[in-house]
Amino acid sequence: MSPFERAKALDAQLRVLVSNFDIDSLQSADRDILRTLKSLVIDVRLDMRDYGMAETKREQDNLAKALRKRLEQLEQTIVKAGEYDLVGAVDVAQLSAEAQQIMADL
Repeated sequence: MSPFERAKALDAQLRVLVSNFDIDSLQSADRDILRTLKSLVIDVRLDMRDYGMAETKREQDNLAKALRKRLEQLEQTIVKAGEYDLVGAVDVAQLSAEAQQIMADL
């Protein structure tokens, strides 16, 4: 599976998890975590697309550096969602592993 396909799969998994919630009816902290998750995973998918379409190695390296930071933020937010019981422990482990695999593929 290519890094872009992994990012798309991670996006799809998180969309399913987030769709289980009525975000507007949640507490402020919970709502912020889920919105951040949704935003970060979309950004990761789009950044991964740009990485794959980069025309030069230098451009790809710059995008990879930014992408790693965003993936680290995503992973931290996934763990935080687990701490708030928005995501189960198994999902935290699986989603974190997916994010780490994408980082390893860069």
